[in-house]
Amino acid sequence: MNNPLNMNPAENDYTKAKDWLDSLNQNNIVPGLERIRKLMKALENPEKKLEIIIVGGTNAKGSTCFNLNYNIAQSGLKVGCFTSPHIHTIRERVRINDKLISKQEFTDLIELIRKITEEKKINATYFEIMTAIAYQYFYSKNVDYAIMEIGLGGEWDAVNIGNANIAILTTLGIDHTDYLGTNKEDIGKTKAKIVRDNSYVITGWPKEYLKLIPSCKNLIYSETLEEWIQHTLDILKIKRNIELIKIPGRYEKSNNFVIDTAHNLQAMEFLISIDNDYEKIIIGMMKDKDIKGIIEYLPKKCEILVCNLKTERSANNKDLALFCKILGYKFKKFDSIKQAMKYANNNKTLVTGSFHTVCEAREYLKLKGYSEL
Repeated sequence: MNNPLNMNPAENDYTKAKDWLDSLNQNNIVPGLERIRKLMKALENPEKKLEIIIVGGTNAKGSTCFNLNYNIAQSGLKVGCFTSPHIHTIRERVRINDKLISKQEFTDLIELIRKITEEKKINATYFEIMTAIAYQYFYSKNVDYAIMEIGLGGEWDAVNIGNANIAILTTLGIDHTDYLGTNKEDIGKTKAKIVRDNSYVITGWPKEYLKLIPSCKNLIYSETLEEWIQHTLDILKIKRNIELIKIPGRYEKSNNFVIDTAHNLQAMEFLISIDNDYEKIIIGMMKDKDIKGIIEYLPKKCEILVCNLKTERSANNKDLALFCKILGYKFKKFDSIKQAMKYANNNKTLVTGSFHTVCEAREYLKLKGYSEL
């Protein structure tokens, strides 16, 4: 933590705001909309006054949000974009066009919402408070559209307090089984609950699961990110040539390293399908993931460098090593991503498994945004 004696008052207030938010534990997942309903009512329901694009699904949500934000903004409109998790700074989650919410605006909104939760005794979670900040900020800035990424599932996710004018359901896979179910049908049912009767729906789900999507204004099936962006622009009557942008931590290349946030089976399968010609793969993962299943997707010829991460949710490198041994991989254990990257030296290396993994890798390589607070 920064020393308050070395900060100006504004920086000190910002640090206190972040510390309060962190005290709520961002890993604390409590399904249900009753808390966010009370919080949004106290804010006079800004989400009801916005044109909202909600993005749900298993993978490619972040890429869809970033590219929608960019392409809609390029047409001259003001676009709010809420994504999660962040890589380096909490402020990455809330932006308008290409500008992150400022430290002062973030501090002011945290203070407003903290007072509301205390006065009305609302035991809101970290994610619920961030969702409220996004909706309130976008309303106060009079955005033309608010792009809102679902954090987990759909039906009970705080973002779903808003009504989707456009609902995008990207892909459907197995993830977060403790909360969503253990099969695609159960998972699909809860993810599809972001759809309203008057929503335009764009989806890349396999056709056999389209029956899980509730009745809506119009259902458009397409399989690629570029098509999802194009269909959205068509619905919004925006005419422009689509430009897909590079996003930090998503198949990001630097020197001999490829860095990617893939952290479930579907994402890892796709990542390895792009390129499986790596000499080394550095991996750090959360302990609640399908570790064995994810490691099995890695090419057998690689040396796997298993790492501890700087979070209590991290899988222990000894556990990762055990799965590597059982599955017949050559492996080596490291206490940190930094140590593993030094060991990888000039070998062609993939760094993956978690947003935390990507954060440490980008810090090591000093990539754009790594020092943001």
